[in-house]
Amino acid sequence: MRIQNFNILWLLLTTSMVVGFFSCKRTNKENSKNDGSEKPNFLFILIDDLGSQDLGCYGNDFIETPNIDNLAEQGMRWSNAYSSCPVSSPSRVAILTGKNQSRVNFTGHISAIRQHRHPEKSRILPPNDLMQIPKEEVILPEALKPAGYKSISIGKWHVGGKGYWPTDMGFDENVAGWTHGSPPSHFYPYENPDQPWNSSIPALEGGEEGEYLTDRLTDEAIRFIEENKDQPFLVYLSHYAVHTPLQAPEALVEKYKAKKEKTGNEIINPVYAAMVESVDINVGRLIEKLDEWDLSENTVVIFASDNGALDKMGDKRVADNRPYRSGKGHLYEGGLRVPYIMKWPGHIEPGSVSETLTQSEDIYATIVDIAGVKAHANTPIDGRSLVSDFTDEDKVELHWYYPHYSPHGNKPGATIRSGKWKLIEFYDPKQVELYNLQKDPGENNDLSEEVPWKVQELSGKLHQWLHGMNPIMHTMNPEYEKDE
Repeated sequence: MRIQNFNILWLLLTTSMVVGFFSCKRTNKENSKNDGSEKPNFLFILIDDLGSQDLGCYGNDFIETPNIDNLAEQGMRWSNAYSSCPVSSPSRVAILTGKNQSRVNFTGHISAIRQHRHPEKSRILPPNDLMQIPKEEVILPEALKPAGYKSISIGKWHVGGKGYWPTDMGFDENVAGWTHGSPPSHFYPYENPDQPWNSSIPALEGGEEGEYLTDRLTDEAIRFIEENKDQPFLVYLSHYAVHTPLQAPEALVEKYKAKKEKTGNEIINPVYAAMVESVDINVGRLIEKLDEWDLSENTVVIFASDNGALDKMGDKRVADNRPYRSGKGHLYEGGLRVPYIMKWPGHIEPGSVSETLTQSEDIYATIVDIAGVKAHANTPIDGRSLVSDFTDEDKVELHWYYPHYSPHGNKPGATIRSGKWKLIEFYDPKQVELYNLQKDPGENNDLSEEVPWKVQELSGKLHQWLHGMNPIMHTMNPEYEKDE
């Protein structure tokens, strides 16, 4: 009887040990999910036409952005972040390829009205360059795919027509991304029958009355993350906000109308302010979900804009870019300065600020560096990884080639920033301007005649860089008539 009891006891003990072993393995596997041994996830939130001065963490005391400000407090904010172009398509080319758009021959934005438009008697003709990213370019999701990343593009695409949309270029999924850059409407059913070329967003299905586009795109990002949280993912959430048409939920608009009256703010459009806060609310929703699903520690969150804010629509003010000059479409600081924030727990010191100059193409270089993958086998990228900025600062120069007559600036040219100095070489009319941004961030005092040696130095560097990019160049307009 004792032997039989012993056998029963031994059977129970060994069974318990086996169950415990597999239970322990399962628990350890679950606990190790975000222990840093796995590839980090990437949540890249790109806003359209948002200026650096639109956020509380960059000094705005009118528009309320607590969630984005908190993101900056949990990560790093760059105080000298620039778009690679003052309009959207080319800067997005730089973001997605890691190359300056001049090298990719895509320097102008896709327009439904007329490509490469220019005044009839303009001094130059913009280059007849590309209107899509060449398929031989290895864009961001393609670079990450060998490492097992699942990817989605949500929202604005604007870097190629049909046949060059996100899933044609390497993304696993596409929601609401297509040729054109501005949405017909920010409210469901997202249509504008008065613009046949832009009557609806074909890559966005479903919806319900009253649905707001910024909310809907965030819903899609949350859905994708939940479905793919057990594998490394790249979410490219490219909001159409805060691009025109200026539309926002009524309650937020009324809030800022009242606030405008109370504060006496005469510049910021209350609808625009409401659009920015809506973006902020949705950033908060995303961060909350990452926390809820225990993904925050192993997810790199990047928040940026494609170019500077639109300061005016006709004679009406939209955003307040002060102290910077002008806005979207201009080679002045207001058209080029953008917010840039990155959070990566355990790697970036919370609440840190980098003064290093950075540009759009650096985002690609940084992501592939963190993911531990090689960007290109044969062709170099122009972006530099910002990982060194987490602990140190580098001295760099930034360059721009924008030989186009944007509807906002209408002044084609090229630019270089080196340290405190910024030189702009305008093509029409032909002139050079030089600014000391350390003393004059508003670009009010042109020093080109006072410091000619600096003009010569920077002009030489700018032309040398442009020669190295080897873009399709602008040409002289044979119809140009010079005023006597």
